[in-house]
Amino acid sequence: ALRERYPDHGLMLVVDELLDFLRARHEQELILDLGFLRELGEVAALAPFRFIGGLQETLFDSPRFNFVAEQLRRVRDRFEQVIIGRQDIAYVVANRILRKNDEQKARIVEHLRPYTPLYDRMAERMDEYAQLYPIHPAYVDTFQHVVVAEKREVLRTFSQAVAGLLDRDVPPDQTGLISFDHYWDVLRDNPSMRSYPEVAEVLEKGQVLDQRVSQGYTRSALTPMALRIVHALGVHRFTTGDITAPIGLTPEELRDGLCLYVQTPEASAEFLLGQVRVALREIVRTVSGQYISHNDGNDQYYLDVKKDVDFDARIQERGESLDRDDLNRYFFDSLREVLDLDTSTYVSGHRIWFTELPWADHKVTRPGYLFFGAPEERSTAQPPRDFYVYLLPPGHDRAWPDEERADEVIFALGGLDDEEFDAILRRYAGARALENESASHRTVYGDKAARQRKRLVQWIEAHLVEHLEVAYQGVRKPARAVLPKASSSASATIGDFIRVVASTLLAPHFADQYAGYPRFNRLTQPMTEAARPGNAFEAIAQIAGRPATSLGTAVLDGLQLLGENTTVDPGGSPYARSLLERLQSKSEGQVVNRGEVVEIVAGGVDRPVEKDLDHKLEPEWIAVILVALVHHGDITLTLSGKETLDAGSVDRAATIHVETIANFQHYGRPRQLPIQTWVSIFERLGLQSALVKDETKRDQAVRELVTAVHTNSTGRCRSRE
Repeated sequence: ALRERYPDHGLMLVVDELLDFLRARHEQELILDLGFLRELGEVAALAPFRFIGGLQETLFDSPRFNFVAEQLRRVRDRFEQVIIGRQDIAYVVANRILRKNDEQKARIVEHLRPYTPLYDRMAERMDEYAQLYPIHPAYVDTFQHVVVAEKREVLRTFSQAVAGLLDRDVPPDQTGLISFDHYWDVLRDNPSMRSYPEVAEVLEKGQVLDQRVSQGYTRSALTPMALRIVHALGVHRFTTGDITAPIGLTPEELRDGLCLYVQTPEASAEFLLGQVRVALREIVRTVSGQYISHNDGNDQYYLDVKKDVDFDARIQERGESLDRDDLNRYFFDSLREVLDLDTSTYVSGHRIWFTELPWADHKVTRPGYLFFGAPEERSTAQPPRDFYVYLLPPGHDRAWPDEERADEVIFALGGLDDEEFDAILRRYAGARALENESASHRTVYGDKAARQRKRLVQWIEAHLVEHLEVAYQGVRKPARAVLPKASSSASATIGDFIRVVASTLLAPHFADQYAGYPRFNRLTQPMTEAARPGNAFEAIAQIAGRPATSLGTAVLDGLQLLGENTTVDPGGSPYARSLLERLQSKSEGQVVNRGEVVEIVAGGVDRPVEKDLDHKLEPEWIAVILVALVHHGDITLTLSGKETLDAGSVDRAATIHVETIANFQHYGRPRQLPIQTWVSIFERLGLQSALVKDETKRDQAVRELVTAVHTNSTGRCRSRE
């Protein structure tokens, strides 16, 4: 009938207060109703029919209908939401409830202008502040997202808030703005709100916070601010949909959104923000962290309804109870990670590690020890090495050692009056201690300890260098002050930085202890203790006739065993000369035993530490020099197992382990020439036999022999022709 009478029109059905109807329905009835709405949506898509439902709050995001969330999703897919926007609400509030003339607006602007330096964007939004005054624009923004509030309630709420101020003067020392923390009292005093379990839970937990702050807050000047913050966090909890979501407000958002104010010596936004942070920390401390949490990732504070066991507060309390020795232990635990040190130490029960420092002038490293702690706390590490580096703990209150030893470098943290560092360290230490002590929540404390350890490591990586001081031979200075003297100040990590500083200070000590030590200038990087045997073998193999390598050449050059055209020639090497002089001091037929060349300077865990007597060379370098002397025909070298190398068999050295050569038994003169045989040969060739008998003229004898053999061979060839 409608189509016949109105062929160009359709049917529109408008139902107001639809939400009130749905609230009154039982679960099964509500499911049927939502199914009917879904069918209406499907019909509207196919026929000239439209349905409009008036709602006073968001239906699809309301926690009251969570138990039919699936049915609501199907309805939502078939309807379009027309939401009354924030601008619409603000317009009605400004022009109906809070309408002002230009003179009134000008007086409001004059009142608020002194506060613009304290709050972000207040100056830019001054017209909006004036139109909505005394309602804060953030109140309108927040109300728009409160899922338990009907939209029409905003007008009644604002009207009641303003009505309560009609008999009061505008405060001369504050903004006088009402913000969304005001809505907490409205929710709390509305009994119907407690009929919804989630709303009741938030109100209950918020009330606990309110009471504890009112009764136990220790900073009386900040108590009003603290209570406003608690109320604001409670209201904001209703804007997230999920009351357990870790979403809240930052200190900056609280400062600006509530126009928090307290008398401060300096009228600046940063100074006021500092007071807001103090208020927040004191709230957490007052309530022992219960029902309030802080998201370290985004600096948001939020009301946490599930935080019955306050792990963070327990961690804080445990951290505060730890003494300095405990804190130092946990600090060193993180520092070990930053410096990439092994979990196992060199000496069990002591924070000591074997390490090496580069000796830049000689392109080698020197072995030593790194200690976490003061010199008097370290164990006697064996074997003694070339240096000892100490890292004192934070807050080391004892006097620095003043023995001024040349082999000791001491690092310490100076000027470390950093609240952030102390807080992070105590939280990490407290969490780690509780992880070890707790039987039921060990996993929780372990996870929290891991997060705090990460923060502590980040702090160390970002700030340790600027606080690091170094003492050497009684002189204490910032560690950075040493860098200008370093041969290379490049340091990608804190470990590199410490090594550069320590090695720069110890370089004169190394030069004094190892005067005349080889310089391996052809190497690109300092040679480590572990690399030395392999590099020595490269040099021995090259002497024995294998192709030259860059490492082998660098070693031979450092030991001064190269002659012209990079041929092996030990004649210019002071190290080879020392070995030959020992042999020349012996009578004919005597040898030089290994014990006369190499001595044990200290015991060791795996093997003793050995050096040669003249230049403090390691046994591997002695092995290279001896093989070079064998190659040159200056000596014969007897190894273990009675194997002897001479000039004719030196190629076998390339097949023998370098440690076997370094553990040689003795070396001696090469075997003497058969003089009488060579005298007979020279006489038959018509050469002077005296050249063979005289040792000083044997080079000439060889030349004349070569010439005679060549001439004789040429004559025979011609006679055959």
